[in-house]
Amino acid sequence: MKADSSTYSLTEHEWPALAAGIINLADAHARHSLSSDSVRRISEVTQNLLTNTGSDYFEAETWFREALTRHTGQPYPVRSSYLTYSASIALDVIAKYLRSVQGPIGMLTPTFDSVPALFARSGLDLVPVPEDRILPNCDTGFLDSLELGALVVVAPNNPTGAILSPNQISALFEWAARHDILLVLDASFRMFDPGLKLDLVEMANDIGADITTVDDTGKAIPLHDTKVGVLTATRALARDLGSICTDVLLNVSELNIRMLAALLEDDGPHGEAARARAVAAANQRHLEQRFSLTLDLPDEHAFQRSVAWLHLGENRDAVIDACRARSVQVLPGDRFYWDRDRGDTDNPGSQWIRVPLLRDKDLFSRGLDAVDSARRSVKTPGETV
Repeated sequence: MKADSSTYSLTEHEWPALAAGIINLADAHARHSLSSDSVRRISEVTQNLLTNTGSDYFEAETWFREALTRHTGQPYPVRSSYLTYSASIALDVIAKYLRSVQGPIGMLTPTFDSVPALFARSGLDLVPVPEDRILPNCDTGFLDSLELGALVVVAPNNPTGAILSPNQISALFEWAARHDILLVLDASFRMFDPGLKLDLVEMANDIGADITTVDDTGKAIPLHDTKVGVLTATRALARDLGSICTDVLLNVSELNIRMLAALLEDDGPHGEAARARAVAAANQRHLEQRFSLTLDLPDEHAFQRSVAWLHLGENRDAVIDACRARSVQVLPGDRFYWDRDRGDTDNPGSQWIRVPLLRDKDLFSRGLDAVDSARRSVKTPGETV
């Protein structure tokens, strides 16, 4: 009996896209090509480490922390920030810590379903918080009514790209400080949002709020899933979170952090982070032209997102099946609404797919050709996109 694909998690939908011969328009990791200069840097770093018997892990980690700060604006002190192999590991550490927090945990919806899944598997009581109650303007009256112990916000959000401005962040921190609520800010996509290039942790320390942030190099740096997730915490949380981190792992690979530091060291227009934004921008324009739509946010909130949230209408599931028949894998929108029934026509994501933009031009173009062909093959008479 064939399994209902609506029961799969988003990660399970992403997994088949890794196969050879499949056009991967599923996962949001950076999968475009490195520049030739970056390939040279990686080769040098790898050769130097493999031939050097006197390597210095702490020097490598310092190099990585300082290089990442150039792109996020967030310092990463050793005593309050912890390196892990992915954002998911960092979030799992946070979820374990939140078991000591009194009250339910507010969780943004829609968002990638592995985030609420990690927290639910830790036995936490989750309360859905609609994105439009927080992003771009925070409804503190609504949040007050939930009587939360903690609040999890993903910004920029995945899949919609909604963001928080610095002023809105400050207001959210002040609200959290007043009510003694712990904030978890998953900023994995922040290298695409210049408004989040700032020291969030010091801002929270100054206000008196307890927060922890998560960064992820894999959302911008295309190193074949070699990535680092960084958990950073305010003073009151750092020691306890650090203790959980050391229970989980000793350290991340020195080779990983040296390769990533080499790619992050250049924060100029030819560096890999800037190239990622340029690739995403070019593919966003291509998608807009192909489907005669506009993905831009209003000017005051404009930034370069790295994923597209694409409406396909009532035939969405048939389009996804037709994409698979054309060897293209995309993500259905239902699972992002983690608090709703999957496959339910009342689910706001039931007519949407998410498309990653960080792909090489030729592959992305072939993928869009297939999506467009699939859409046209199942389009009902009189239907428009």
